[in-house]
Amino acid sequence: MTFSLIGPEQDFALWSTMIGLAAFGFWCERYSWGRKYSGILLLMTLAMVLSNLRIIPTSAPAYHAAWDVLVPIAIPLLLFEANLQRILREAGPTLIAFIIGSAAVVAGVLIGAWALDLGAMEPELAGAYAGTYIGGSLNFAAVAKAIGLQDGSLLGAAIAADNVATNLHFLLLILMPGIAWIAARYPTHHMDTATVTDAGSQPVPHQVSKLSISGLLTAIAIAFGLAAAGDAISGWMNTPQYSIIVTTALTLLVATMFAKPLQNLSCAGEAGNVLMFIFLAGVGATMDIWELVAAGPVLFVFASIIIVVHLLITFSAGWWLKLDLAELIIASAVCIGGPASGAALASAKGWRELLIPGILAGSFGYAIGSFVGISVVEWLRT
Repeated sequence: MTFSLIGPEQDFALWSTMIGLAAFGFWCERYSWGRKYSGILLLMTLAMVLSNLRIIPTSAPAYHAAWDVLVPIAIPLLLFEANLQRILREAGPTLIAFIIGSAAVVAGVLIGAWALDLGAMEPELAGAYAGTYIGGSLNFAAVAKAIGLQDGSLLGAAIAADNVATNLHFLLLILMPGIAWIAARYPTHHMDTATVTDAGSQPVPHQVSKLSISGLLTAIAIAFGLAAAGDAISGWMNTPQYSIIVTTALTLLVATMFAKPLQNLSCAGEAGNVLMFIFLAGVGATMDIWELVAAGPVLFVFASIIIVVHLLITFSAGWWLKLDLAELIIASAVCIGGPASGAALASAKGWRELLIPGILAGSFGYAIGSFVGISVVEWLRT
């Protein structure tokens, strides 16, 4: 066993470290440079440095506990706003563009898996990327847990490659409205009526203005209850490995049927973000830097193929359907980068009418991402 300053048996010290790393990630995202490079990527990098300097161990029961406990609770908390009725009713053309973009992600994943040799874990990596590029990090974690993809170095390399490719994609989307050749080929109603907001007036992410302790505890209690039900049902179906997927389905049912009561549960989404950041700190700690360097380049190429195919199909179909350029850009941002990317882009460009549709489309991505990811894994395994 490799020596580390904090031993693998020192649970309290390791939980303190993981929570501190999560706090560091949230702190980074208060600043533009932190949002640019992603608080998740920065906290995972710091965790990797600490483990490779042997300050914390690369394997410990605390990290496994994060997989087993935090992920099944974080996912319901993050999905409480995924009211499918509202999404289908209000998201409009942006949702159509998002669905096209999601199908394009699957096409990109299959093409990338065919073109590259990703090794023995190719189906699992393909499914995780499909999940995260339709939903977000919660779907990446859900798919990885369901299929047993828990190699820290491989996960770390996949997340690092994802973040770099995603940032390049976001930069392209920012520049796209200013490219005359592109803008001339699409309707530009939202661009023509844009009202840009002063950047200094935009709220800092992950800030809570009103906190109800009873509402927060109720949300956490419901999340534990849904996770317990997911475990029970998946066990009854003799598919315990898919308990997280059953939990996701149950959460979507509850979020749609009881949308109004769930609106009163204070800060459920931010509580879910906290748990995901702590979990990802544990993933970062298990990363071996040399394995990361070895696996990173091919995964970056894989992520790039997915994004290029996604862009080609999404914007070609959007041109054929005469969808607005801004709607296509927001849908693409939400697909690859998640709801926060879409909201940030809509706000920065002054496309206020697309803020809510973008967030709703992102919630739909959270809702379906894990199911699509698992389907991709099963398809490639056959």
